[in-house]
Amino acid sequence: MTGTPLMRILNFIQKVLIETFKEIQHEEGHRDISFSLLCQGIEFLGACLDSEPFSAKGLNAPRFRRAIYDLFPTSYRPFNQGSGKPFDMYENLRCSLFQIILPESRLELIQRCGKGELDAHHLQIKEIRGILRLVLVLEDLFEDYEKACKEIIARITDGRLSGWKFEGELGSTLH
Repeated sequence: MTGTPLMRILNFIQKVLIETFKEIQHEEGHRDISFSLLCQGIEFLGACLDSEPFSAKGLNAPRFRRAIYDLFPTSYRPFNQGSGKPFDMYENLRCSLFQIILPESRLELIQRCGKGELDAHHLQIKEIRGILRLVLVLEDLFEDYEKACKEIIARITDGRLSGWKFEGELGSTLH
């Protein structure tokens, strides 16, 4: 990517976090990879909102949670309440993504084509295989994620997010 550091960040969000992630999401058989990429993207969006360097350590949870709280519809808030809550998205999705296939998982990750089989919808808590689970529909989550990405682009473009963070460290690494 070329241009000023600010343009590189805007291009990164548009080309990688939205367009490339969308291509992967649409590929057959990439459901789990898509959910994983969305978690990384959500955390990046949260990093755009704080005043710490992008590479700051130990901010995964606050960044993920802030992005969900500030950029996603309010319907996500009951699932963004903190560790130890049965349907917390950070703990159960972002931190446990590779363990969710276990039968005791509190999440049910599906695509729209699987909604009919479960008679479930996005962000619904439903008993599935004998356990209450939070249903996350990949395409619905992606639509909300894409809106969140576009909100960050708008905030950067109109100056609500500005300063050193968008001119230095990350900008110089996005070539």
